[in-house]
Amino acid sequence: MSQKKVSKMLFSNQEKVELALVDDLKQIQKESSKAYVDYIDDMDTSKGYLSLAKKKATKAVQLLKESVKLYDEVESKFKELGVDVPSELKKQTPKDALAEAEKDLNMMTTLFSQFKVR
Repeated sequence: MSQKKVSKMLFSNQEKVELALVDDLKQIQKESSKAYVDYIDDMDTSKGYLSLAKKKATKAVQLLKESVKLYDEVESKFKELGVDVPSELKKQTPKDALAEAEKDLNMMTTLFSQFKVR
């Protein structure tokens, strides 16, 4: 086989390899772009849901604070009368729920500020 023929064959094979690499690159770029857009869309959706949850938690904290204030007043009145707070009311104290709601709201506020999407 002549050197020219061998060199042409090698060059043709190299072109095929390079074209295959270009095709692979195009395919991975297409897939990675779609994956990127998909996760950004999900992040946007998550941020929307987190925003709604944050608003609801803010309202819950406000109402629970009012509830704690009223509970404290009721407890104070029972003490003034020298009567124990009924166990049914003690079980329903809103103080623990308020502490949890405030903790959750702080966590959501921190998470929300970390979202850097569209």
